[in-house]
This record gives sequence, structure tokens and C-alpha cells, in this order.
Amino acid sequence: MEPFINWRDEWLLGIDALDNQHKVLSDGINKLVQACHHYSESESGDKEQQRTVLSELMDGLYKNTRDHFRFEEAMMKKAAYPGYASHAYEHAMLLAELKSTFSGRLESGSCYMDPEILKALKSWFIGHVSHSDREFANYAASGKIVRAVD
Repeated sequence: MEPFINWRDEWLLGIDALDNQHKVLSDGINKLVQACHHYSESESGDKEQQRTVLSELMDGLYKNTRDHFRFEEAMMKKAAYPGYASHAYEHAMLLAELKSTFSGRLESGSCYMDPEILKALKSWFIGHVSHSDREFANYAASGKIVRAVD
């Protein structure tokens, strides 16, 4: 199966810690999409085990995303980034949406992920990294940042 998100080097920000975290998030999204696809296509097998795997992937993606946002926001605060508030708001909205979507699926006993939800997640990820995060990286590269979080 082709990766849902094909990483592009043009998304690299030049901030190694963020670039590495973005790759981990992209990989997490790909693993979740692949597992959802496998689950929905599977006629046989242990559905409970598949649900457990999906639950772990959803939980892992949520936690990695939350931790990444915290790290990124700490960098922005330390740099006195003027776009911090709106950027942090974008983060909060996505986390709330992920939590609602993932918990709703698991509580209902359904692991089906609507393709539109997955497309929206992909679109948000690519847009956020290539635009919002790029603005911060440009700010950091402009020399206005002394030294961010290690």
C-alpha cells in the first residue's frame, strides 16, 4: 500500500528537532491509515485484536502530536514569536478534533475512519507544516531568535 502521506524534503524547516518530529507524525498518520484500511478490508481475523492495534495507533498519534505541539510552542515562547497565539490556537483545535474523533470511534466500537476525516487530517498536516510552521522557521532563521529549546 502506498503511503498516505509521502514525505517531501521541501517540508523541512531547517530545525532538526521539529523536522524529525514532523517525520514521526507523518509516519504515525501513515500507520494509522494503513491499519484502518486493513481493518476495513478484513473479512476475517481477530477484530478485537485489530481494534486494540488501532486504539494504540490512535493513542500514540494523539500523544506524539500533543508532545510535539508542546515542544514547538515552548520554542515559540522562548523566541517571543509574534504568531505564537494563533499558532497555539491551531494546535489546540486539532488536538480537540483528534481526541473527539478517536474517542468517538473507539467508544462506538467502530474503527472505521471516514476517508474525509483522513483527507482532512492529511490536508491539515501538510498545510500546517508547510505554511504555519514555515513562518516560525523563517522567523527563527531571521536571527530574531537567540537559542530555542534544545
